[in-house]
Amino acid sequence: MRKLSIAVVAISVAASMAWAQEKGKGKGKGKGGGGIPAPITITSPAYPDGGKIPAKYGCAAQGQSGGVSPAISWSGAPANTAAYALIMHDPDVMFNGADVLHWAIFDIPGGTVSLPENLDKKPELPDGSKQLNNIAGMPGYFNPCPPPPTTHHYIIEMYALNQKLDLPASTSRADLEKALGMHVIAKGVYVGTYKIP
Repeated sequence: MRKLSIAVVAISVAASMAWAQEKGKGKGKGKGGGGIPAPITITSPAYPDGGKIPAKYGCAAQGQSGGVSPAISWSGAPANTAAYALIMHDPDVMFNGADVLHWAIFDIPGGTVSLPENLDKKPELPDGSKQLNNIAGMPGYFNPCPPPPTTHHYIIEMYALNQKLDLPASTSRADLEKALGMHVIAKGVYVGTYKIP
């Protein structure tokens, strides 16, 4: 009797999912079938997802005006992606009511699939990308440097957007995140940990 009940539940769930997908196709006008989009896949030669961030990208590089940003690549964004935005933050500490922002770059052109190592720390880049000021008050990447002996998590979030945001590089993180909320069509997450050697 128990096996029969499980089979009935499984068939009901499968039927509900099929119905929801079919219903989503009508609303999506045949472009992707509706439903939750697949996440963006992020990769980096610097460290694996969930792995330790090497000293090169952390406090060991502190004398280099904020450190060296890791190379990052991504794939799997929807075909209608017009731009990307990236936010890297440390959720293990709070500062003025928010966690610590290490890097935010937006209006990355939709045809882009990677960022090089040691990206320029300028508010505006030649391709039109813009970088907010980080926790240190300067544009671009700022290296992980948690207080010893703690290990902190550094989360990179990549957002695919249906249009460029056209905000100034001087915009606040709160305003950037508010704008993202209106235009995100897919997202990916990549995590690294860092502890001062």
